[in-house]
Amino acid sequence: MKALGLILSVLLLTVMSGCSSLFFYPAKPWVQNPARQGLAYEDVVLIHPDGLRLHGWWLPAQGYSRGTVYFLHGNAENISTHLMNVHWLPERGYNVFLLDYRGYGLSEGDPDLPGALADVQLGLDWLEASGRLADKPLVLFGQSLGGALGTGVLSRENNDGEVDCVMLEASFASYRGIANDVMKRSWLLWPLRWMVLPTLPERGRDPERHIADLAPRPLLVMHSTEDPVIPFAQGERLFAAAAEPKTFQALKGGHAQGTRDPAVRDRMLDFLEENGCAEPAPRARTPARDGDTLPGRGGRATGASEEPGEPRVTPVDAYRF
Repeated sequence: MKALGLILSVLLLTVMSGCSSLFFYPAKPWVQNPARQGLAYEDVVLIHPDGLRLHGWWLPAQGYSRGTVYFLHGNAENISTHLMNVHWLPERGYNVFLLDYRGYGLSEGDPDLPGALADVQLGLDWLEASGRLADKPLVLFGQSLGGALGTGVLSRENNDGEVDCVMLEASFASYRGIANDVMKRSWLLWPLRWMVLPTLPERGRDPERHIADLAPRPLLVMHSTEDPVIPFAQGERLFAAAAEPKTFQALKGGHAQGTRDPAVRDRMLDFLEENGCAEPAPRARTPARDGDTLPGRGGRATGASEEPGEPRVTPVDAYRF
């Protein structure tokens, strides 16, 4: 009985200390870097006005750039373990920016919800100010908690027009709702729900309260019917609260593991193509004569076109985390 009392006391102190204990599980050590997957990359350090430093990776597109994906990972580990969810995008023509929230990886500070939202905003501001977008589409891709954070930031009025398309995988509709679902699975946490849930983010922060504000940005919501962490019903609720234009894609497999399937990758790229979030790649053509115009471009010909580079094939064993 003493051991049980000690366990309950520790759990109570943990959950009462704030939402960070339930929603944030950062890890500092790296598992890998992009070079181990044959990817070119740059380290990016962002500095908050208060001096806090955040770390991220910039993965340039291979060959012709069709746009940029701003990737927001889930609540555990850091960008080194989430890299495999987006490592395939550069060879398909997309730059990728991965950001670690405060307390994750090389990013300084301690994680909490207001801080993580500020970090996501800082990353978005950097992308807009960096000149790297080159007037090409910007896509936000958020998984799990990253989808919730991205929804909260993009719904702000000052971010209207900052992102062209949004893709969410394995995200949830309500902070308290998903915490309730998780706690119900544990016989230790189940009786503490009445005490813990009121301390979590208020309903006004729930993604389902804000996701309609993402319109008219095209939205893709993906969720596995077999997700063992965030129930499929959470994804359905989130989609139901969204406004058109929106698309729902049911998946198979574990939590936030959809991009392991090449068919899911193709579906995501098709969504971007269909919704104007993929810059058309230049087509090969014969050298133009002086005075000829480029079809569909409205400009004058200046010689042979540039062609996209050959995509690199990712080895099968690259999926080892």
